[in-house]
Amino acid sequence: MRTFQDASGQLWDAAVQEESYGVERLLFAPRGGGTLRSWVLDANSRYEAEQQLLRLSDEELRGLLAQSEPWPD
Repeated sequence: MRTFQDASGQLWDAAVQEESYGVERLLFAPRGGGTLRSWVLDANSRYEAEQQLLRLSDEELRGLLAQSEPWPD
């Protein structure tokens, strides 16, 4: 899991979620509550997805957050 700030200063947690059929998803959760967001990673395994998350800069995380979609409740 990683924590970063968006452009407005809001803190977000980003974590990998493994889904069926080998899909690895990055979930974004705003600190203090709010709508979860998600982005599908181009990864072949949970390990690969976790390594991608570790290598992403905060700027890259902000970019993925901007492109992400709301996660259904």
